[in-house]
Amino acid sequence: MTQLPPDDQQWQDFLRQHRPEPPAAKADLEEQLMQAIEQSQPPELNRRFWAVPPVIVAGLLMLWSGYRALVFLPEPSNAASLETFMENNWNGVVGETSVRTYSNTTEEDWVLLANTAQ
Repeated sequence: MTQLPPDDQQWQDFLRQHRPEPPAAKADLEEQLMQAIEQSQPPELNRRFWAVPPVIVAGLLMLWSGYRALVFLPEPSNAASLETFMENNWNGVVGETSVRTYSNTTEEDWVLLANTAQ
């Protein structure tokens, strides 16, 4: 219990004088509770909704497999085209330009780098 400040002595005395007495516990309360639990019927599950979770899982699997079937991935014929595809894809994701697009002059490189950094 939180301690009250010492300047509230009258308030503390009032609360001590008028506090209620808790009721006495019944001696056979635990036995009554156990009997009530034994006599009660277990709750019946609603039989209509037992198939809902498997239907949701099946629907999600069908949706995922249908999506995967529609996504077309390139089929590279050799390792060089695979490497080119991955490099272009990565550069597109992170917004970088390829090193091969830089010019031979330093001033144009700075302008290009400044524009891609924004």
